[in-house]
Amino acid sequence: MRSRQLATWSILVLLTVVFLAPPATNAQGKTAQQFYQEYVAAFARAKTIDDILPFMAAENRKQAEATPKAERDKMFEMIKMFGHTDIKVLKEEKGADGSTVLSVEGVDSDKKKSTGQVTIVKEGAAWKIGKESWTTKS
Repeated sequence: MRSRQLATWSILVLLTVVFLAPPATNAQGKTAQQFYQEYVAAFARAKTIDDILPFMAAENRKQAEATPKAERDKMFEMIKMFGHTDIKVLKEEKGADGSTVLSVEGVDSDKKKSTGQVTIVKEGAAWKIGKESWTTKS
């Protein structure tokens, strides 16, 4: 009787893990490019910085959350105003530290072609945005 209960509980635990695991497994199976494209889509939909906090590396997120809400909202409006659209990943390079650097291009707020470098870092099993820098040539 005891072994039957143990077997039943083991099966229930296994089924729970199997049904709860796919989202985590899918997150682990994403490439840095796939993660970045999800971030770009989330950024386009975002109304506040809180909408993109889950995509940010811990250090950046901590800095954003430490900023007073009024300043954070203004800062986010500026970021959105000067953001890029039509972003395409041109190249992906693996870093020795496990990060990935994406070379990207897009269109800036003045409708000029820009190029950028985006560092995607691993935190645990999840990808996060580390550093992003853009350049527009005159």
